[in-house]
Amino acid sequence: MVLPPFPDAETVVMTLLEHLAPTVTATPAELSPPLIRVQRVGGSDDGITDHPRIEIACYGRDRAQAWQLAEHCRQQILGSVRTRASGVLIDAARTDNPPTQVPYPTTEDIRRVLGYYRLSWRRPTSSQAD
Repeated sequence: MVLPPFPDAETVVMTLLEHLAPTVTATPAELSPPLIRVQRVGGSDDGITDHPRIEIACYGRDRAQAWQLAEHCRQQILGSVRTRASGVLIDAARTDNPPTQVPYPTTEDIRRVLGYYRLSWRRPTSSQAD
């Protein structure tokens, strides 16, 4: 029996956060803050539920903007339980590592704040996948 694939975690989280700032899956060479980069960096599944670990990188023109964006992302993710994004019902959401400022190599004063989150959602049924 071939099961339907789990939803694309990056797409689900990008949809969840896109109203806060532009979202991408790769940092562009020409960075224009504010910007949110979403990347799946691990996780697990039990065959029914996927538990993706997501890295959220928030870029700001300065420290204040990066931190504010990171905190908005954290609250949006934590508040997403029992809501839908990209048609996916989010069952659980928690912080794995809270936002932390990480150096971003650039000649400009662009700041980057990273946070890691764990979400959970179920595999779609075959009728949902069609």
